[in-house]
Amino acid sequence: MLNPDSQIVYDILRSITNDDEVFKIIEAEEVVERLPKDKSFTKVQLSSIIRDLKDRDYIVVKYFTPDEYCLRTIKRFDEQGEISQTPTEKKEKAERVLYDAPKTAEKPMKKGLVFLMSFLGAFLASAIVATVAVLVLHFVK
Repeated sequence: MLNPDSQIVYDILRSITNDDEVFKIIEAEEVVERLPKDKSFTKVQLSSIIRDLKDRDYIVVKYFTPDEYCLRTIKRFDEQGEISQTPTEKKEKAERVLYDAPKTAEKPMKKGLVFLMSFLGAFLASAIVATVAVLVLHFVK
């Protein structure tokens, strides 16, 4: 999870690169101009944020100077499929999944049967371990 400042810079970089996943040269002034009115970063702070994004694998940097960056943004796994969907599309998709669920319910297992099966499994595993231990002791002597 990114801190709010890093998230803002990452979103700006994504909008500049247009999610093409190709390297683009971006000037620091271009990023600073797109910052919200209540945020302002120096070039040193911006470089630090970009270095942090690089370390966290949000972007790949070919080279950077204090005034210019050659980078590409990476489409994150947790973002895939959510980037192009509007909130309405997400809601509709969730409703479709909800209504497409099968109508038959699974038959629940009885508690006694679950206990018996787990007990037998533990007994079988301990018998195997004991057998291996006896064989190892027999051949070691």
